Amino acid sequence: LPSPLSVSELTAAWAGAAPQVGPLDLAVDPGTRLAITGPNGCGKSTLLAVLARALDSTGGNYWLGDQDALAVELSQARQMFAVLDDEPHLFASTLRANLALARPGSADPDLVEALDRAGLAQWFAELDQGLDTIIGTDGRGVSGGERARLGLARGLLSKRPVLLLDEPVAHLDHATADAVLGDLTRSTTG
Repeated sequence: LPSPLSVSELTAAWAGAAPQVGPLDLAVDPGTRLAITGPNGCGKSTLLAVLARALDSTGGNYWLGDQDALAVELSQARQMFAVLDDEPHLFASTLRANLALARPGSADPDLVEALDRAGLAQWFAELDQGLDTIIGTDGRGVSGGERARLGLARGLLSKRPVLLLDEPVAHLDHATADAVLGDLTRSTTG
């Protein structure tokens, strides 16, 4: 993100619902890591949906740098964010195709680098078919940790300036969750 992301007096709600977020003031400078915490239902996912422009706010202001986020063309605003949720979807296709969703036309070395940065180098080295390995339905099964890391690899490969993580390790055991978050931290330094 070349400039700060900020919200002031932001409120948000899904259609017809009472506000699930706000009013909220928040400023995130480039290079910042920020955790939004709270109990289930307090609006964390709703806030991420607003930031990613999947949901418009119901009040307040949202700024991308010095531009009103709602005035930025929707497709342009969405290109700033890679979203990783708690269950990244894998298609019944090759590993290459599943990764390339994040950045169509990516060269194989870029895909392999993303796998390495996501902590999947050893896993990838053990695949007989490499990037041509079929994963998902009727293909090679993947564990929850591998699924989370494949989602992370997509986010890294996308090269989008902001990663929004919505409980990406929620379904993992503590040791695996710590390892995935450690790889995330190392891979996003800078």
